[in-house]
Amino acid sequence: MGMHIAKELTQEDKDVILIEKNNETARIVANELDCMSINDDGSRLDVLQKVGIEDCDFFIALTGVDEVNMITCGMVASRFAKPKTIARVRNPYYRTLLSDLRSFLGIDYIINPEIESAEEIVRSLEEGVTKDVFNVIDDRLQMRILQVKEESSYVGKTIQQIRKELDKEFLIPALGRNNTVLIPSGETEIKAYDQLYFLGSPDTLDMILGAINKRTNLKKIGIIGGTRTGEFIINSLKQDIQRYHSGWKAFFSFLAKPSNLSITVLESSKDRAKALCQLFPDITVIHRDIGEEDVLEKEEFSQFDVVVSVTESQSLNIINAMFAKQIGVNKAIALVFDSSYLRLSSLVPIDNIISLKSSVVNSILRLVRRGNIQTIHTFYEYDLELLRLTLSPTAKPVGKQVKDLNLPKDALILFILRGEENLVPSGSTVLKAGDLLGFIVKKDVISKLETIFESTDEL
Repeated sequence: MGMHIAKELTQEDKDVILIEKNNETARIVANELDCMSINDDGSRLDVLQKVGIEDCDFFIALTGVDEVNMITCGMVASRFAKPKTIARVRNPYYRTLLSDLRSFLGIDYIINPEIESAEEIVRSLEEGVTKDVFNVIDDRLQMRILQVKEESSYVGKTIQQIRKELDKEFLIPALGRNNTVLIPSGETEIKAYDQLYFLGSPDTLDMILGAINKRTNLKKIGIIGGTRTGEFIINSLKQDIQRYHSGWKAFFSFLAKPSNLSITVLESSKDRAKALCQLFPDITVIHRDIGEEDVLEKEEFSQFDVVVSVTESQSLNIINAMFAKQIGVNKAIALVFDSSYLRLSSLVPIDNIISLKSSVVNSILRLVRRGNIQTIHTFYEYDLELLRLTLSPTAKPVGKQVKDLNLPKDALILFILRGEENLVPSGSTVLKAGDLLGFIVKKDVISKLETIFESTDEL
């Protein structure tokens, strides 16, 4: 996890010091990452002083032991004024004590990998469980991916020609070709087998690409694996969502009424199955070997609206999701831990693959980036990201025209949302406090965006 986060941060041109106690892991870090690596015990105060922790903006503790992470963050907070502290904590009990931990240990933020991935899965459910369609800004802007076939009328035309012929308000901010993703210009000519990323309102994209299947009420949900991630998903489905994420009210608009919602969990461990029964007496828990042949068929999982596989084995999750699709399940989601598995997304018949590491990375990036910059979508294996930011009243660009921002060459403003308006940005557009801006950028210019859009109170 630490290596993955360090890699992302260095790609954004941030100075990273990674402290690793294990000799072999430290050697791998030194060879693979473009950052300073220290082979030592990062929970020791003298080691932290040696690397200059007092001058760091953030201290992130990511060991596999909750208590080590919390105590070390507390030690840093008590001795050094500048660094904000982030602790990786898996035990959900500690998260419930966050306000106490802030006052007692000085921990600024707690990241729980299982909760982060569970929230990502619930967001996928809210967006209809598809890897080719996702909401960019609530229900106002959507991105859809179109695979250009050989016989497509788009082949041989430029993006400018396509926009003129369709005469609709939309953008193609990214184009996939030959295992890479490009930021196209109006003169870019479309070729067979390109992947076109369409950005626009759902209604506009319906007119251009055809209506997608509308979401129906989810009445039967199957969860394979009674893990902590599975438990957090059930919590989000069964309890008032306001306790977990204040912005997910719309999620319940497509859930069945609580009295009609059926959740079934398949779990191999007898003890874990028993614990889930006690935690959630109104769900169905089946104790069977998940690896058993034809177990999904025998337990009639084909009748579910969606199946989510969240066992401790990422390969088993992919196999389970594929088999669920094979026996007739409408939608299937697989949880993986290594982000490299996301490369399989276009190769396997699964509706969505969620990466635990990527969920954690995105959460940490939201915390460490200046200027309210958040990731909407990452083009995995490439160096492009779709970003959003909201201008605070003290943001430096407020009152300036877009042409005066001196944006990097590899950063393009896609849209500006101002209240209920969707603005098409131009060089003369004057930015106002509260504007929500969307960008497509190369990762190595994100640090420049932070400098341009930071608030005066962040200086």
